[in-house]
Amino acid sequence: MAPLTTLTVRAGQQSRGGRKPLNADAVALRLPATQDPALRTKGVVAALADGLSSAGRGREAAESCVLGFTSDYYATPALWSVPRSAQRVLDALNRWLYRQTQAGEAHLCTLSILVLRGASAHLFQVGDSRIWRWRAGHIECLTRDHQRQLNGRPVLTRAMGCDSRLEVDYCHHPLRPGDRFLLTSDGVHDALSSDELAQRIGDQNDPDTQARRLLDDALAAGASDNLSCQVLWVDMPGQAGAEESVRLLGERPLPPSLSVGQSLDDLTVLRQLHASPRSHLYLVRDAHGGTGVLKAPSVNLEDDLEALRRFAQEGWLLGRLRGPHFPRLLATPRPPSCLYLYLQWIDGATLAQWWRQRPDAPVEERLYLADQLLNGLRALHRSDVIHDDLKPDNLMIDRHGLLRLIDLGGAHCRGGDQPVSALPQGTRPYTAPERATGGAPSEASDQFAAAVVIHELLTGTLPWQGQYQRRARDPLPPLTRHNRFIPDGVQGALARALSIRPEQRFHDVAEFRAALRDPGTVSAPPRRDPIGQLRFWRGASAMLLLLLLLSVLAK
Repeated sequence: MAPLTTLTVRAGQQSRGGRKPLNADAVALRLPATQDPALRTKGVVAALADGLSSAGRGREAAESCVLGFTSDYYATPALWSVPRSAQRVLDALNRWLYRQTQAGEAHLCTLSILVLRGASAHLFQVGDSRIWRWRAGHIECLTRDHQRQLNGRPVLTRAMGCDSRLEVDYCHHPLRPGDRFLLTSDGVHDALSSDELAQRIGDQNDPDTQARRLLDDALAAGASDNLSCQVLWVDMPGQAGAEESVRLLGERPLPPSLSVGQSLDDLTVLRQLHASPRSHLYLVRDAHGGTGVLKAPSVNLEDDLEALRRFAQEGWLLGRLRGPHFPRLLATPRPPSCLYLYLQWIDGATLAQWWRQRPDAPVEERLYLADQLLNGLRALHRSDVIHDDLKPDNLMIDRHGLLRLIDLGGAHCRGGDQPVSALPQGTRPYTAPERATGGAPSEASDQFAAAVVIHELLTGTLPWQGQYQRRARDPLPPLTRHNRFIPDGVQGALARALSIRPEQRFHDVAEFRAALRDPGTVSAPPRRDPIGQLRFWRGASAMLLLLLLLSVLAK
């Protein structure tokens, strides 16, 4: 097992007015400490902006962008991917700048953002400031200028605050030990060639000294504009957050099977809750008298690295998800000596057990559980996570009626650096048609699975008896055949969520939830019937031909 590494970066920055009386450039760096969780979840950020000299408030725009981004980016949810987090913040900043510009004070600037997280560099570009990478003596510009020539002069084609809709260039690159990144305003790279930049950033001075000397040299070379640059040295790339947990957990041995009365790390087994070829769950009591659930992988998985990776990912996700619809990951009494998760004990039943125990539960109570399911799923999706294994056995209802989504071992966290698998992970009767045929997991496939669960919750049956590929183009059989108390509008909401084509489903599960809360406002999407359409047009063509003949005869 390779040793665990943490992203290690050194950085320096400089900004000067140069020969201009006002410096409209702005720079900002944020390097979380090694012990700060933000280093793992959000990484290191460098932001450089150049306020447009033709804009009355270019300087304020540049400062607002770099300070706003380095503040708000770290406030986005920990599980959001870098592109999603950055785009949300950039859109908000652009909207604010655009409103100021529309009000009569032009807030316009360029903006270059570099985010180093785990083993990747993420670049975001608007305008003509630049981001460079120096590697093994060679320098490469990783961004493109957004400008064109007008009457022999360069004119920007994109800037922050100039339009209500923001178009951002985004790319990402793998990190290597020794990589160096350079962000420059046009005052620097217009005065110094790429070879000169490579020579200066490749020397052995520290990053702050390099940044200062770059501006000195640019000014000496005749730079007439403001001068700003940032230099970042990557001493060691890190691992992606989920993968880091996998590696850390993977260094621990698998726990043995436990019996009642046995203790593991001051956790004493009270009883076994569940056992399968993949995992064992035990109700345990800690040294302080508290209870929880010890979840351990089965010894059968000792050589199944993918299964162990997913087990570790579940712990990583539960440690970061917040909300009432997820079980909490508890702190262990002492550092774990082997591979397991210590989870909140949920005193209740799975959804499948619940409806077997309560066959006469009123429709209102069942719809309330459906509402909770969609609430939890919405929270999961807002964290950039796809469950991909929704089914009644993976939903727990406690004694107070609170529903929780459990078993996230098959979930897909799109914020991680691992590719999202196209192999179906879910249970077949609850798997969306596109997912069953190799499509990537998505919010829409989770929505379909949730609709299947809700249909079964309300009627006790699967829609179309689970024959989705063959039958889902047919109208959804009336729900009232199974329960006459189901509101009529629920039929349309479920029919839409169960559309065989993902684009015909609800935009998101929040819209699905709203439709179930007020079922009279939604109808099922129109279903395409190729045979019926062909018959219609054949009939219409025959009618037109008949009318044409009659008009000819009438003459």
